[in-house]
Amino acid sequence: MDHIESSSRRRTSTVAISISTSQNDDQKSQLSYANTPSSRRQKINHRVDAARIRLERYQKRWSEIGAELPPQINRRTGLYIGTATALRHAGPVGTLLGYIITGTVVWSVVISIGEIVSFLPNVGGPVGLAGLYVDPSLGFALGWNAWYNWAITLPTELSAAAVLFNGFFPYASDDAIKRINLITITVLLVLAIGINCFGSRAYGEAEFMFSCFKILTIIGLIITGLILDLGGGTTGFIGLRYWRNPGPFVEWRLKGSLGKFLGVWTSMNQAVFAFFGTEIPGVAAAEVQNPIKNIPRAVNRVWIRITLFYVLAVFVAGLLVSSDDQRLKGMNGGASAGRVLIFSSPFVIGMQNSNLIQLAHICNAAFVISAFSAAVSDVYIASRFLYYLARCGHAPRFCAGIIRSERTKTIIPWVGILVSSSFALLAYMSVSDSSSAAEVFHWLSSLNSTTALLAWIGMLFTYLR
Repeated sequence: MDHIESSSRRRTSTVAISISTSQNDDQKSQLSYANTPSSRRQKINHRVDAARIRLERYQKRWSEIGAELPPQINRRTGLYIGTATALRHAGPVGTLLGYIITGTVVWSVVISIGEIVSFLPNVGGPVGLAGLYVDPSLGFALGWNAWYNWAITLPTELSAAAVLFNGFFPYASDDAIKRINLITITVLLVLAIGINCFGSRAYGEAEFMFSCFKILTIIGLIITGLILDLGGGTTGFIGLRYWRNPGPFVEWRLKGSLGKFLGVWTSMNQAVFAFFGTEIPGVAAAEVQNPIKNIPRAVNRVWIRITLFYVLAVFVAGLLVSSDDQRLKGMNGGASAGRVLIFSSPFVIGMQNSNLIQLAHICNAAFVISAFSAAVSDVYIASRFLYYLARCGHAPRFCAGIIRSERTKTIIPWVGILVSSSFALLAYMSVSDSSSAAEVFHWLSSLNSTTALLAWIGMLFTYLR
């Protein structure tokens, strides 16, 4: 009996050893198989399939959004004023360098984002690409940053329009200026919302007319400035007189080279707000027909806008006015803030020097219209960004609410328009006793510059990935 039990135990142990040996052999064979080229190809194919499925999901989501809410390319022209501060802090050459450096950064952003959205036009632009190639959290952050940027630009433009409009009332009392600002902001806000409530077609027609007007305005200012510089005015030939005296650079806050550098740096901060929105042709890949062909064409033309609308305009402004001209500081005793701002523009100062006083009123009207058209674009773009965020699950679902009209074939994201337009209430700080419209404008424009830089950094990082 003991012999049988011992033999049984030996057989059991033998079987266990053979089973463990076979398991070890299987594991070794699996490990050796995992290192074979075919297994590595299967892993790569699995990752490619997963990336393809994820890409198709992004494309499907963007196609559904585009089908429900057809967007449209929009461009935002920077303010035609504001070079006075940069010219006073940096000098003519310092301001020109600041705008050129900022222009090269913007050009890099536009080319980079244009390249990747031409490759993948239907994944949601830079926001979708950041979520696809970097991390969904970056796409989430860029989406909300973009919406916030355009939403906060709305009260900025309304504040600027209010300041500029009271330039028509040069010697009104403070109480009268407050009432004028209140009426101006309210009327322009209602008109901006009203245009967006008629859908993309009405907005597109209005924006086309506004864009043509702004282009003609800046071209007219540049041509007038060149004529005055070359001796067409009563001051005679100016040339590069102000580049030699008081000099090409200004020492701002500190003496020496560091002060000159700070002046150029300040002008770059001013330029960021002016350049913001230039990247829209590269962002709007899904907003045009045949984006693979048309987006590179649009992007390659952005340098014309950078050179003509900004660099050339700043160059001409530096020819017309000396950087130490006291009028650049707004020295216009007893006048309203709007008149001070208008008459601190280098172009208007150049016209004053040549006794072309009436042209200042024309510039005033042109600047008000420019600020209002930018406000209309801000409502349009911000409402579309909020709708996109809601459809992506990055915003509350009710933000994707739309009104569809079968008769007029228009789709209106009414929730996005309402929520985005609520930021315009910040513009009413300009009617309070503790702050002026000019102060509110400078506060909000600083916020715009910060968010614009964050957006550009996110786009370039996505391109590198």
